[in-house]
Parts: sequence; C-alpha cells; structure tokens
Amino acid sequence: MWLLFSAAGIPVSIEPAGFSRTDGKRPDGMTLIPWRAGKPAVWAVTVVCTSAISYLNSSAREAGATAEFAKRPNM
Repeated sequence: MWLLFSAAGIPVSIEPAGFSRTDGKRPDGMTLIPWRAGKPAVWAVTVVCTSAISYLNSSAREAGATAEFAKRPNM
C-alpha cells in the first residue's frame, strides 16, 4: 500500500507515531493528507507464512488452515 500511494505522489507514513485507538489496534500506514471526508486513509496488513514453525502443524493437516487462523480477531 505504501508503495502504491507513494507512486501516486501521495505522502504516507508507515506505522505513524501518535496514532492510537482505544481497542489497542495500530494501523500499518496512514496517508498524511486527507483522503475522504477530511480523514486520512489507514491500512493494516497481515502476512503469514505457512512454513513458519508456529503454523506448520495446521498447514500440514488442512489446506487453508493458516489463512483461517490468521483472519481470526486477536484476543
């Protein structure tokens, strides 16, 4: 996302400082200029590796198991 916005000439910040939410979540990036309705665009990215030790057992048992695990909300 950062690369796309940057290529379009839109200033962005990766893991912006001082941007906090009450639920403990933190975005991975945020545009530095307003995007829509005067608010910046923010994004979060989750990347999982099916061959990581923490996912290896579930990946070996069932196709897509790692992706299903990764999309669950953090508790």
